[in-house]
Amino acid sequence: MDTLLQGYGRFRERADRDAYCALCSGQAPHSLVITCSDSRIVPEDIFDARPGELFVLRNVGNLARTDEPSVAAALDYALLHLGVKNVVVLAHTDCGAVKATRHPEHLDTEGLRLWLGEEHFDGADVEEAARAAGVRQLDRIRKYPLFRKLEGEGKTSASLCFFSIGTCSLEIYVNGQWVAPGTVSAICK
Repeated sequence: MDTLLQGYGRFRERADRDAYCALCSGQAPHSLVITCSDSRIVPEDIFDARPGELFVLRNVGNLARTDEPSVAAALDYALLHLGVKNVVVLAHTDCGAVKATRHPEHLDTEGLRLWLGEEHFDGADVEEAARAAGVRQLDRIRKYPLFRKLEGEGKTSASLCFFSIGTCSLEIYVNGQWVAPGTVSAICK
């Protein structure tokens, strides 16, 4: 607890209090980011976002299991009440959840079995499997009825990003291929 309180002290010294006061009346994030609980993945840092810009759902493996109430509630709230324009799955290298699907003996508690038991390792290595898992999560979002309705009305979109921890590089999944952020606009035209 001491480490957390020391961190809070540093936060208080540098916090933009005016920005936080402005957020007292509500939030208006532009994106919902579904990402992993992995402590190395910090979407606010990766996307250089300020408080109030991202609505973030974190869970083990960045799963978009819309059959789970916490995932469905986050999607519903972000889409209906916050009006987010983007839903982003943020997958990453060295994912422990993906590794666990390769070695089911690592699913050694009821919680892990219930959460990851339906996932599967699909790839030659962990990175390939993490990318494939991300594609499955993107597909789940795109099949979610509320998302489909709002996407059809042009009110939201879904994307998949892949973050490499070791290089701090980001790739985006566009039309079945992984591309660097600078090339997305050329591909989407």
